[in-house]
Amino acid sequence: MMGNFLLGVGATLLALGVFGYLAFRLFRRGPLTFAIEDFYTHVVDGDVGPFVRDVQADVPHAQECRLDDRLSCSIRDAVQSHNQAGRPDCNVLLLSGGGQWGAYGAGLFDTLSRNSANELALNDVGVITGISTGSLQTLMLMVALDPKQTPEMRRFALDRLVWGYSPKRESEVVKHTKMIGVPVYGSAAGTAPLRKRIVEALMPGGDTRLIEAIGESSIEGFAGFVEAERGVFRYADIKELVNAAPNAAAAAEALAAAAMASSAMPVFHQQLRIAGSNGKALALYDGGVRRSVFFDRAMAAVDAEVREQMKGHALAKVADGVTQDAFVKDYEATAPSVYVVRNGPTARKPDATLNTKSGPLRNGQRGYDLLVNESEIGAIAALRLNNPYGRIMLTSADRYDTFPSDVGENFKKDEMFKPAFMARLRDLGRHKAERPEGPWWPLSKIDGV
Repeated sequence: MMGNFLLGVGATLLALGVFGYLAFRLFRRGPLTFAIEDFYTHVVDGDVGPFVRDVQADVPHAQECRLDDRLSCSIRDAVQSHNQAGRPDCNVLLLSGGGQWGAYGAGLFDTLSRNSANELALNDVGVITGISTGSLQTLMLMVALDPKQTPEMRRFALDRLVWGYSPKRESEVVKHTKMIGVPVYGSAAGTAPLRKRIVEALMPGGDTRLIEAIGESSIEGFAGFVEAERGVFRYADIKELVNAAPNAAAAAEALAAAAMASSAMPVFHQQLRIAGSNGKALALYDGGVRRSVFFDRAMAAVDAEVREQMKGHALAKVADGVTQDAFVKDYEATAPSVYVVRNGPTARKPDATLNTKSGPLRNGQRGYDLLVNESEIGAIAALRLNNPYGRIMLTSADRYDTFPSDVGENFKKDEMFKPAFMARLRDLGRHKAERPEGPWWPLSKIDGV
């Protein structure tokens, strides 16, 4: 009798195991793969920066500093433009990750543009870098902030930006099977809908004007991501991806590939792979895994070029009796302004229920939120390490749940893209753009000056 019982239990467990294996094989998503000819020709490894290089001094084959790539050259040009008479100013815009929180940035730039005389939401931007949702914003803002484009074209780009962050249903962006489905599906969300939505945002109804404007932009744009195999932070040159493509449709696919690589958060999103000319498909992760803004290269390059520009300034020679205060003022005047958009809050809301309720998904989500938040604000604060005295202006989606608004909803649960919440975030962008003190505030200089 006992033998039959054990045999039955064994058979049941075997059946469940076989069922689970078949379910996993049948329902798992596998990677979403792009095939983009010459994609990696327009991608370079990011420099970790001088301080991280010091930390990794004993690491064999650690990364070496390179300042001859397009991003560093763009930063150098920005500083030189800032300091040469007769040339337009050239500031830097850094866009963080944040998923659906990117609706804040969309509402912010849309309103700043509408309230300007020429549809320019922010003047004198020469370089834009984006991570995750920030990479999607970069594509549109390279046109929307380009003074060489017509006001009508800038408005068109902003309308596509707002459209991208205005889904009617979450399913228009991702196929969300939630964290509980990870063991079966391999991720919490499939991203095939996102691929389609990015292409539609760039080429609505097949219209190629926006793609062409990105390729012709006077603004340099870069999207950052992490190569899974080596764990190295990399970034793609947006204009090169467009101008090297055989046609507008291929360019849109290349831009979608770069933006989705920058947004492919492990476990949460379906794995993203991009195959280049050799056919080898590399797995790429959300750039926010390593850093939320390009603080290392952009800021180190700004600092190096500013000090080079200051060599001829009498005030640069602090040792010759010039006061530190005068040096700081000269540095600030020489450096271009840096604008940082934190597409999300900088602090997590208290959750007292965690003291009375438990569970791996709930605790895991809370831990993830806290770690990401610390990574985001730490990366922004670290901007000061490489640029001690320049003007750094920040805006964030803080106060999303307390500012006066009757638009949408000010809460979300486990939705990745909740339309009503995104509507509230867009309205928060409007609110901060229109409040008397404006949306930006400065980061303190490194010595408090």
